[in-house]
Amino acid sequence: MAKPKFEPEEARRQLAEFLDADMDVPTHHPLHPLYQQLLAWEDAQEQAKRDYAGKLGADKGVNRDEARVILSIGSLDSDDDYMLVHTRQAYRLFVGRGRDPEGKLARIPGAKNVGSALRNLWQLSGQDNPYADWMLILVEFEIDDLIQQLSKATAEARTQIDDMAASGMHLSILRSRDPAKVSLGFRSPYGFLLSKLVMDFDMYVRVVKTLTGRNLISADKEREILSARLRPIRAFFDRALRNQNVLQVPAYAAVTRADVGHPKTRDIQDRVKALAEIWPGLPEDVLSRAKLPRHAKPLRREPKRERTAEDTEAADLL
Repeated sequence: MAKPKFEPEEARRQLAEFLDADMDVPTHHPLHPLYQQLLAWEDAQEQAKRDYAGKLGADKGVNRDEARVILSIGSLDSDDDYMLVHTRQAYRLFVGRGRDPEGKLARIPGAKNVGSALRNLWQLSGQDNPYADWMLILVEFEIDDLIQQLSKATAEARTQIDDMAASGMHLSILRSRDPAKVSLGFRSPYGFLLSKLVMDFDMYVRVVKTLTGRNLISADKEREILSARLRPIRAFFDRALRNQNVLQVPAYAAVTRADVGHPKTRDIQDRVKALAEIWPGLPEDVLSRAKLPRHAKPLRREPKRERTAEDTEAADLL
């Protein structure tokens, strides 16, 4: 006859009188064997959990040493990523312009600097800062919109070149004989998103300069339409840097969703209130994590004890 399966919940129900009082069952009590069986079962469960964690969740038949080889695998890397920039206007958009010591020229933030700022916001996203997530969502929306506007403007400018082809004159888009090779050392997806914006602007400038060089628009018209395209991009860069500067303040960077929902101290309450005054109207779906940035960084797990770097990496692999 098969041995009945041990039911821990039923055992706990029968032993509730002792368990609720945090008492051992006396050896002479009729339930003492059941109590010993429950303790043995719980010990076995704890050991199984330790074995599972030690093997990083590897399947049966894989020993601990084999399983932990996964920790020695390096992070993914690539060869040098770069872009070829053909126009000075696009290169200036990438590198920006610093503060003029004489004060004659205004500072212009560049995509490279903005990319670093967005990386900082991206890092805060992994610390459950809802305002960092909100700012990244707005950033994604703005960059997508700017890229769409550039694509539309480039297509419209190309129609004049296409019209010339229809009449028998075939014009090629201008390109640099020696384009600048720009290494892309970004550490977040947002740096590459900004690089896409720069490259699309570069193509737009090339098409517009083709129109000027082929007598299809005037030099004044060229300056006018290029400035019109640059203004919203630079305005976006300014906003992105201002937003990042706010969350660069340690007191604001440390705010989490739990702090916003239930501030535990007066200090946290004051910080949450200050952020709400700076950026009123934090969307509920962002606060609840129902809506996140496309490239939201995975949350860092709060340790219950002091952990080593290997412990943290191992926990993320389970």
